[in-house]
Amino acid sequence: MSMRSVLRLRDYGLRSAKGEQIEGQMLELRMKSPIQGKVFLREVGSDILTFNEVIKEQVYKNILAKLKDCETVVDLGANIGLTSLYFASHYPSSKLLAVEPNPGTYKMLAANLKELIDSGRCQTLKAAVWGRKKALVADHSHAPDHYSAFVTKEATGEDTGEDTGEETMMGLPIQEIINDSGFKKIDLLKVDIEGAEVELFKGDVNWLRHVNSIAIEFHGDSREMCRFDEIMRDYEFRIYDQDPHTVLAIRDQNSA
Repeated sequence: MSMRSVLRLRDYGLRSAKGEQIEGQMLELRMKSPIQGKVFLREVGSDILTFNEVIKEQVYKNILAKLKDCETVVDLGANIGLTSLYFASHYPSSKLLAVEPNPGTYKMLAANLKELIDSGRCQTLKAAVWGRKKALVADHSHAPDHYSAFVTKEATGEDTGEDTGEETMMGLPIQEIINDSGFKKIDLLKVDIEGAEVELFKGDVNWLRHVNSIAIEFHGDSREMCRFDEIMRDYEFRIYDQDPHTVLAIRDQNSA
């Protein structure tokens, strides 16, 4: 980071420890490594946790060691775009599709990915992956301010009444998202969708034939519920699950 950004982040940390974050205030940081350029974080909420995880701890670093080349990335649950920036920086010839359903977080994603979008390297999609095309709403049984743990559920008539003020979001099956990307193949499908990984693997999973690797974070018992290991074996992916954060599955190139 630039020195000014270091001082800005330090000041934010001191204020945060005292509970003095400012609602609606943005923290602007100019990065030099492991990503380059400006990033924006909301002072209130969990954006700083996402920053620490993706940028400071580099939880996706092990993926870089396993995937030397990557031309196309689909980021499911892209949050404020830091993971997309991280992969874009390390795979400089790659093109990306960043998918995020949370309306407020999507605005942050668009701001953080603006340079990539303007250059033609990145597309964004405000949607959630779901087993079928369906209107969704936020599941408020989960912490609403923890943006990185945004959970959706299928909308009902009660959710969409005029008095609820509830904003609906579009849930799309993964094949439709792949079609929207325009990618003939996906070298890396990153998945962090707060339990909706069960929806990802519902029904026909032949879309996997267009995917070379999957980096997925499971939540609760979703790995067993979506039969991930069985499906990966059926489609000849090798699973690397030594990393406590992300399970990586890479297709056997002889079967591609």
